[in-house]
Amino acid sequence: MREVKDFYDNWEPKDFPNYIKVIMNFADELIFEEISLLLKKFENKEDFLVLDCGCGFGAFYNLTKNFNTIYLDISLNLLKKFKLKERKICANILYLPFKDNTFDLVLCINVLEHVNYLNALNEIKRVLKNNGHLIVVVINKNSLIKEEIFNDFKIFHKPLSIKDFEVKGFKIVYSNSVYFLPPIFKIFPPVILSKLLKYWKTIDKKLSKIFKNKGEFLIIEMVKT
Repeated sequence: MREVKDFYDNWEPKDFPNYIKVIMNFADELIFEEISLLLKKFENKEDFLVLDCGCGFGAFYNLTKNFNTIYLDISLNLLKKFKLKERKICANILYLPFKDNTFDLVLCINVLEHVNYLNALNEIKRVLKNNGHLIVVVINKNSLIKEEIFNDFKIFHKPLSIKDFEVKGFKIVYSNSVYFLPPIFKIFPPVILSKLLKYWKTIDKKLSKIFKNKGEFLIIEMVKT
């Protein structure tokens, strides 16, 4: 975990080339829209406690801002960039600083591929209440698209499949995937690429139904049993 922490402590997305920023923003939009639909069923629940585990600089803050949410990340650098001033904790997903059966929902986006995911799942299971929900997003081992931006890391990075989440103590209740953008799209200048992606979003959603669980990002909802 030291190398993961060091990597993200020095991670500066603002310095990325513009075409990478455009593609990353597009992927985030797809993930955001998918998870938003999953969260609707929790909107009116009282005393509902959420953990955003691996929140980074708050790219997905708008998903959980209306919930009672705690935001956790291993990188102090990223947490400092997070505009929220409270309810932020710098800690390791493998050693969560919470009591057993604390949370109703844990959200974990693009984290488990960087750690021992089974150990992380066990720790998340510990802090989840019985029948609590876990929503994860990971790079998909069985993706039809292998976009290097999301696969080539200098740190430990192990894409995962739906089968990797068939673990004791959890039941998978939903799975889907997003992002089927061909890498050749990167040849376009960022301005043109941005315009093309507005039309591709509809296509991407159709492809996610045709090629279930074959997109670059795998989205899974699980319940603690």
